[in-house]
Amino acid sequence: MYKAVFGLLGLIILSCQQSHATPSRGTPGHHNNAYQIIVLPNQVRDPLGYYHSKELLFTLVEREDWPAVVKLATELTRSYQNDGVTWYLLSLGYRQQQQWRAAIAPLKRALRLGVRLKRLPKWHDNPNDMMVTLAELYGALKDKRNAMLWLERALEARWDDKPALTGRSLFSRKPNPHFVAFAQDTDFRRLVGAEPGAEFDRDARWRHDLHYLAEEIRRLHVSAFHRMSEPDFERKVAQIDKHIPALSDQQVVFELMQLLGMLENGHNFIIPAWGKAGNTQQLPVQFYLFEEGLFIVAADSDYQHLVGKQVLKIGNTPALQALEKTGEVNPRDNNMQQAWLGPYYLSLTQVLQGLGVVEDASKVTLTVRGEALQTQQLTLTPRAMQFNGFPKLPRQHSQSEPYWSKLLPEHKALYVNFNAVRERKDVSLDAFNQQLRDTLLAGQAEHFILDLRDNSGGNGFLLPSTIATAVLFEALVPKGKLIILVGRNTFSAGHDLLVRISKLTSPVLVGEPSGTRPNAIGEAGWFTLPFSGQIGVISSQFHQQGAAEDSRVWLAPDLPVALTAKDYFANKDAVLDAALTLVSGKSR
Repeated sequence: MYKAVFGLLGLIILSCQQSHATPSRGTPGHHNNAYQIIVLPNQVRDPLGYYHSKELLFTLVEREDWPAVVKLATELTRSYQNDGVTWYLLSLGYRQQQQWRAAIAPLKRALRLGVRLKRLPKWHDNPNDMMVTLAELYGALKDKRNAMLWLERALEARWDDKPALTGRSLFSRKPNPHFVAFAQDTDFRRLVGAEPGAEFDRDARWRHDLHYLAEEIRRLHVSAFHRMSEPDFERKVAQIDKHIPALSDQQVVFELMQLLGMLENGHNFIIPAWGKAGNTQQLPVQFYLFEEGLFIVAADSDYQHLVGKQVLKIGNTPALQALEKTGEVNPRDNNMQQAWLGPYYLSLTQVLQGLGVVEDASKVTLTVRGEALQTQQLTLTPRAMQFNGFPKLPRQHSQSEPYWSKLLPEHKALYVNFNAVRERKDVSLDAFNQQLRDTLLAGQAEHFILDLRDNSGGNGFLLPSTIATAVLFEALVPKGKLIILVGRNTFSAGHDLLVRISKLTSPVLVGEPSGTRPNAIGEAGWFTLPFSGQIGVISSQFHQQGAAEDSRVWLAPDLPVALTAKDYFANKDAVLDAALTLVSGKSR
């Protein structure tokens, strides 16, 4: 599931060291050696007829006509056995009719051949997902030995939603029903990370969670020790283990956040808001780093009068020094991400205490300065932490949808705001992009502005239609300007979109450097700690969107625009204004 830069921001941008180690690629535990896959004879007598039948098969799957899917997929796999997709869809047809045993062999064949379901994103075609599906099929047949075998293979292959097996996932609150026959067995519960049945005292529970997290880091994280040494990691684990009796629950969670911080990749974090033990308190304000320094940009109702004030100190610690300290718990792909998420960590009171910024987490004093340059001290009352995603800079527009657009006739430009890679309920991303293409084909825009400043990711499988729209624009209007607005929040799948469009077109980037690298260890491998219930993410896949030797730490803007508090609080969008000024000039 992922930035700062000029003036005072530069104080936060320390040297972003780059590892030259090559992260391991591929799926560990998945051994479909291509040299062992026999190319079976082609029995297709009518290639064009085969093609049309395969297209019909996709339509039948979309209609969920499962008996017809099985019938047609059986015919296709008999005539041509080298396509993993048809084997997968044959298994799917059996599975949807609860013909568990019949579904096993074709799914194993699909796993050996490999599958990409471009037209059917609803279904899971990754190797480790297919391994879990095989485990489910055996589980439904009450074949515990084979179910456990395939689960072990999936977990070894970095399957990244282990909490879903016990109903402790953000996405699934019910245990997986396929394993009900042996869900209470000790060996199964141990494998899936369920809370142990034995009675543990408080310290033993935290030690169990600590070592479970360490094991999950080793299992899930790609090249976990490419930026830190394994002995250093083990020493930190041993240190936490030793100190647990002297630490409060919140202090233990802070230590676990530091442990993840040592890994230094942007998809590593704990969200200390949803656990049964160790949740942190949070300040009732949101901070943001501008060119001039740290400011309050949002606040709870009782603290609205603080919005717009500059923060000079937190406790007795200068604000920028406190921000620098958050690097201990903010694993990141680059230091733009520090400018993005460092202010978020400054709102967590137990983090402030753990970093030595304040002594008492129950009352935090801020020194602030307002427009009249008057300085005042005030003490904030923390509240329970709330988390609805990492904070974004509140924008001047009122739109909250993940994507929307508007024509700017005075600039002959089509403006598209794409701030999250997920579907709207009213219009799919594919349908939205078709609307954009219709606008472009009608000749209503000479310039195309894509705003990715708030796009910190989502479902990367949804990106192709937006990429196609950008490519179409450049082909239709070669003298127009394709402009992409970027910033510290441009991260994860949002950043993948930026890189992939930049590879196929020649956009002008406007704003700040992006919040991650073209090639980075990412993805969201979720974990839930068995006893405390603390939830977090581990970087579980290597994403290569750039060239193999692309060593950029971010995508730098062609037109750099400083983000100032003066502009922001005057409701001026300097980045968009710069883009509009550019399109008003000469065409390229």
